[in-house]
Formats: sequence, structure tokens, C-alpha cells
Amino acid sequence: MSGSERLRSATPVDEPTTRHLRKFGLTVGGVFLVLGTVSWLRDHELAPKILWSFGALLVGPGVVAPRALAGVERVWMRMAGVLGHVNARIILTLVYFVMMTPVGVVLRLFRDPLDRGLDDGRESNWTKRAVEPVDPARYEQQF
Repeated sequence: MSGSERLRSATPVDEPTTRHLRKFGLTVGGVFLVLGTVSWLRDHELAPKILWSFGALLVGPGVVAPRALAGVERVWMRMAGVLGHVNARIILTLVYFVMMTPVGVVLRLFRDPLDRGLDDGRESNWTKRAVEPVDPARYEQQF
């Protein structure tokens, strides 16, 4: 089978399988039902009804006709992609400022990692290397 035939026979990425849609309906609908029950146990009035409604609207078609959930699943996954994109930026920014910045400040307090200072009496930061004859073999396998 050639590469183009394999691509034509594969299921498109945008078209989820019936099994995937059933799993989506049961999982997400089940979570809504559990959240509704938790909200009901906490003596809320309106929130459990709304959460149970969403849960029933996902679990019902998930069991009977999973294909009906294709549009809902597509919107849900796009929303999840946007949230993941935003959360990744927030988490990476927090990790940088909470972890990397203090490490950098502490390092700079005790040493100069770039050796920029001329404290040792040097006239320049230039590092002089010994002049060696060029060996062409060192260019052939550099890594």
C-alpha cells in the first residue's frame, strides 16, 4: 500500500469514531452528573438541575446515538484546545518567574556567570587560544 493510499483509507482527524463519541458522551456527561450530585448534597437549588440536564443530554445520546454528539464533541475539543493554550502560557510564565528569576538573582549575587568583570586585572575579556595547525580531519565528524 502506497503512502497516498494509506492517507485516503485513514479516518480523517476531524471525524471521530462512534466509539470515541460514546466514550466522550459517557465520560463528560457522567462528570456533569457527579458534579450535579455534589452540588445537590451541598444544598444548592439551581446548579444541580442545570448540571444534571447537561449530564443527561450527553449520557442519553452517548448510549443511544453517539453520532449525534459529533458537533458537541468538536466544540468541546476546540474549547479545550484554547484553554490548554492559555493555561500553558500562564503556567510557563509562573514557572519562569517563580523558579528561574530567583535562581538568576541568587547566582548574580555570588558570581558573574558571564565573567564580565575585569576584577582580576585583565585588560580585556577576550580569551586567547593557542595557535594550532589546522587538521582537516576534525571537520569531518564534528558531532
